[in-house]
This record gives sequence, C-alpha cells and structure tokens, in this order.
Amino acid sequence: DGPEVVLLAGLGSTAHVFDDFARRLARHARVRGVTRRGFGASTHPVNGYDQRTLARDVKIVCDRLGLARPVLVGHSLAGSEMAWFELQWPGRARALVFLEAAYDHSRLGELDEMALPPASRPPARGDKSSPTAVRDWLRRTRGFTAPMSEVTALFRFGADGRLLDATGSATAAGIIRHALPPPPFASVRAPTLAVYAKPTLASRYPALDSSDAGNLSRAHARVALERDWMATQVAAFQQAVPHAVIVVRDGANHHLHLTDGAGTALAVGAFLGTLDQ
Repeated sequence: DGPEVVLLAGLGSTAHVFDDFARRLARHARVRGVTRRGFGASTHPVNGYDQRTLARDVKIVCDRLGLARPVLVGHSLAGSEMAWFELQWPGRARALVFLEAAYDHSRLGELDEMALPPASRPPARGDKSSPTAVRDWLRRTRGFTAPMSEVTALFRFGADGRLLDATGSATAAGIIRHALPPPPFASVRAPTLAVYAKPTLASRYPALDSSDAGNLSRAHARVALERDWMATQVAAFQQAVPHAVIVVRDGANHHLHLTDGAGTALAVGAFLGTLDQ
C-alpha cells in the first residue's frame, strides 16, 4: 500500500545502494529503484548524459512501469535530474524528496577554489582482496556500510575475489559532473521534502589521521567551508521552493539512507503521509 516511489541514486551509485533502505520504506510505499545510464547494469552509451536526457530516462522508466504520478526520491546529484523532470513534465511527479540532493551542484567547484579537501589514502592491497574487504574499506573511509549487492554492482571482481575495476563509465561520470547546468529549482511545484546533512569532522572524514597536523587543519577548514556553503544552498533552495519542507540534520553523513536508514525512512514515510490521497 501507499504511493508509488521511485528511488534515484547519486552519481556513481546504482539502485542497489537503496536495497536496505527500500525494505524500510516499503512499509510506507510501493518502491522501485532506477540506475542511471552509464552505471551498473544499465546501458553505457557514449552520449545522453545531459540533465534533460537523464530526466527523460526517468520518465521513460515510469511510463513503462505504468506509474502515472510517482513520488521521486533522489540522493545527491539525482536532485538535479528531479528538478529537470519537474520542469519538463510539470504535474507528473506526485511529490519530490531530496536526500542531500537540493544543491546547485554546478557550483561545487567553488569549494575547491576556496579550500581543498584533506589528503586521503588510497585503498591498500588488502582492501581490494574481496567484496567484503572493499565494503569494509568504504565503511572505514566513507562512514557508511553499503549493501553487498551495491558493492558487486559497482565493481568487478576476479575469480579469486580480488577487485578488478569499476563497472561504471568514467566518461559518463566526468561528463555529468563537469557539464552540469544550474538546476531549475524554481520550476518545482510538487510537494517537496528536502533533507540536508550538515557535515562535521567525524561525519565528513571518519578515517582522518589526526596525527597529521597539516592535514587535520585542512580538514577543519574544509568542513567549516562546507557548513557555510550548505547554509547558503539551503537558503537558496528555500527561496526557490518556498513550499518545501526542509530538514537539516547536524552531524549526519551525506549517505543518510545508509547511515540512518530507519530514521530517514520514517521521515520520508511521515512526509508521504501528508500527501493528498
């Protein structure tokens, strides 16, 4: 029972990143997930990575599934695709839920211009020895535990279990990341929930080596910058979408659906409960 929900993953992820979260959300809705072109088991064409086309892909999936008025729930960069969906097909989405997604990602470069992130260590040989090792490395360095189905959807492993390479298209990721227009948030008319994760040092850099004073200083500066930048982004989104329900979680991880799947599902479920039947 409940509304039809379509989950849209952030850049570089597949729909399997929502496997655990979807089971929680299924208490409130009928849930599907979409992997964008260029990643996972979706096709990897050489073009079609502009925001209008990616939004059209979502519409085509909804059409083929017979979803007349889905609720779109997107993480991170999927927020831009949701805004372009709303611009091109106003009234088609029953509601929009932005999970750490209501940002103008075309302006992310501003952050690096002002303060570079701290240096991080690449995975060691042992971190690539198996899907479980890769998952553990992601947990230690990114602060979240991905479903094993997401790990095996993101990466190819050899017969001995060792990591070979990523399944996603590096070309696709580069095109999407560097050719982003500002999202048309002012076009959003559907009921909207936007959940933000305000970073702290612990949530942003869980594996930071505190013994490196220089790197620690860079991390503190970067987190302070990101907190200020996020505040301006929240204000801009609220101005563009004044009817939006906005929730800011101080100290939360960017991957809210992984680090607090239960709480996030409850928040989304409560919002879904306010929609007109």
